[in-house]
Amino acid sequence: MSASNPEGPAVGLALAWSETRSALAGLLLSLGPALTLGLMAFAALGGGAAALGMPAALLASAVGGAIFALVSRGPVPAAGPSATPVLVVGGLVARVAADPGFDLAQPGAVQVLLALVATAVVTMGVLQVALGLSGLLRFAKFVPQPVLAGFMNGVALLAFLALVPLLLGWPADALHAQGWRDLPAVQPATLAVGLCTVAVILGLPRVAPRLPATATGIAVGCALFALVHLQWPQWPLGPMAGALPPAWPRWDVLAPYAAGTPDALLLRHAAAALTAGLVMALVGTLELVLNSLAMDQTCHTRTPPRREALALGLANIGSGLLGGLPLMFLRPRALRMRSAGGRTRACVLLCCAGFALLGLFATPLLALLPMVVLGAVMAINAGLMADLWSLGLAQQWRRGLRTVDVQLALLVVVLVCAVTVVLGFPAGVAAGALLSLLLFVRTMNRSLVRTQRTAEATPSRRTYLADDEARLQSLRARITVLELEGALFFGSADRVAEQAEALDASCHTLVLDLRRISLIDTSGAVVLSQLARRLADRGIALRLAGVGPGTRHGEMLLPFVGEAFIAAHGAPDTDHAIEAAELQLLRDAGVVPLSQTVPLVESALMAGLDAAQRARLAACFERVTLQHGERLFSHGDPGDRFYVITAGSVDVLGAAPPGAGGPRQRFVSLSPGMMLGETAMLDGQGRSGDAVAHGATEVFMLDGPVLRRLQQEDPPLAACLYRNIAVHLSQRLRAASRAWAASAA
Repeated sequence: MSASNPEGPAVGLALAWSETRSALAGLLLSLGPALTLGLMAFAALGGGAAALGMPAALLASAVGGAIFALVSRGPVPAAGPSATPVLVVGGLVARVAADPGFDLAQPGAVQVLLALVATAVVTMGVLQVALGLSGLLRFAKFVPQPVLAGFMNGVALLAFLALVPLLLGWPADALHAQGWRDLPAVQPATLAVGLCTVAVILGLPRVAPRLPATATGIAVGCALFALVHLQWPQWPLGPMAGALPPAWPRWDVLAPYAAGTPDALLLRHAAAALTAGLVMALVGTLELVLNSLAMDQTCHTRTPPRREALALGLANIGSGLLGGLPLMFLRPRALRMRSAGGRTRACVLLCCAGFALLGLFATPLLALLPMVVLGAVMAINAGLMADLWSLGLAQQWRRGLRTVDVQLALLVVVLVCAVTVVLGFPAGVAAGALLSLLLFVRTMNRSLVRTQRTAEATPSRRTYLADDEARLQSLRARITVLELEGALFFGSADRVAEQAEALDASCHTLVLDLRRISLIDTSGAVVLSQLARRLADRGIALRLAGVGPGTRHGEMLLPFVGEAFIAAHGAPDTDHAIEAAELQLLRDAGVVPLSQTVPLVESALMAGLDAAQRARLAACFERVTLQHGERLFSHGDPGDRFYVITAGSVDVLGAAPPGAGGPRQRFVSLSPGMMLGETAMLDGQGRSGDAVAHGATEVFMLDGPVLRRLQQEDPPLAACLYRNIAVHLSQRLRAASRAWAASAA
């Protein structure tokens, strides 16, 4: 028999205590905010808010939190009531409470109200499950940061405004019932208790970081409330929570829907409940994705967002069916529980069990909690909800960083925040969606034209004869290149047309570099087709770089413009598009390009030699003829010879791309009279690319051994030969330097 490990029980006890300690930390952190959120959800009911809202918050924390913990795959899956969906529920409750047909004293009316709240919560859950199963969750990341920041700031402001009555000693429904003009007087003692509670919660971590700040703040606030009440009973301190029923599940919460004749109050507000559920689902899912991502970065984990949306949806369905409030993933509680030692879902389930015990057996004690203390706790949470990114942006604006982008971002934040506060959450979501679309169109439109230059900065990689190159020096300015980036779609395509319309009358060819274009929709294709016709009317040719048969962009355009358009205007890349424009410019100048022949004795290699030396050197060469597409040498071949082109052209190409489906990169195209392969022969390295004939081509080849023998037999002739090779390389380097300088300018 194997001996038992004495360390096993000790390790197990340590882990159990760590999880229990973590559960207590989460419970102490979340109890005050949960009770306050329950009060906020039903604040429009005045004195009846606590009796309905606080048990609903405890039930959601216990039942919904447990469902989320069991289904989620997050590191510490803590869920509970959150300000954003609770404020949406509060708006629904206020709407129903303002209905003339609603009477809080009538049990049937209260049952209808609870059914409407349950409808909103269940709708939220069903939509979140649908988002998780459908994979549409990934689109949540496309919400612009200013829109998200404005919405979160609006939520934080609404939460704080809902807490003002509690901090000042007013009834919970003071703002709903009386408005800002007829509010009661401020109760200084109540405000003092609230401020002391806030000070303890915020200051304790600096003095005694090991003590639970929230629980200690609640205890100090309650003690101060009792002390003031005993010593100065004449001072008003605001209400306490009051009598609370146990937080038993409401199995009949949806019973009004089963009645033979649906209640008129239920029918009038059913659409509003469904709308509230939709808003909570959209906002809650987005917040879930962002908080889960932040939690993964902290814990170095990877949580599938679709699974988290499914888990939260099931949790909200369970909470809603039993009469609970909507839930969100609570990252602050998860981080607090993790810092207290929690590492598994066991600590979250223990925390949910704690909420269940409090809801079932401790409501008489919770009824003694002062409202001002709960309001102070929630006020801190409301402050933490404010978006720090927008606050930092505002600080930069105050320091003088007032660029257009900064001011536009701040304007969007303020607009979304204002719409959310003044018109409510549905209007805030609608405004955010509209501004997201406008920002997307603006970004795409602004970034579409990445650069504009002429071919002087980036000539083609074809090298021309000296006379032709001299002509092109002044003609390349008539070739305009627009490098595009982003999506060419209905919101940005007109930007290209506007840029083209502004071209100077001297422009000969417009090259649109589409390599960085990610999408071309129908509108983009139509604009390109119309642009080609309008430019042709002005005598300007259009070349589309990166468009050809079988290319990605060619496939995008083919259904809308046809093969003839692609053949007439397409080019494999910008290099070939510019070359086509250069060749056409030479033709327009009366030159027939690529048709010249240069005898070997008149090539650059023979410069400075007398007739005898030229004859002797020419005798060392071997003539080679190539057909179009025939390979002269391949990448990596030994560099044991070099060539002089006398007719045709030779392209030096890079290696074929993976799959051999796309165009090959062209290093250079050489014309008659030029040398080829001299670099590899001089340094002894292999060939740096493939040399392929472009049209019928004639070259003369000089072997390395022949050159070495010539160096021994006739050193002056070899010296002139090497000098001419060096001059040739120097000229190519200078041409490249001019192009780099023009490109940099």
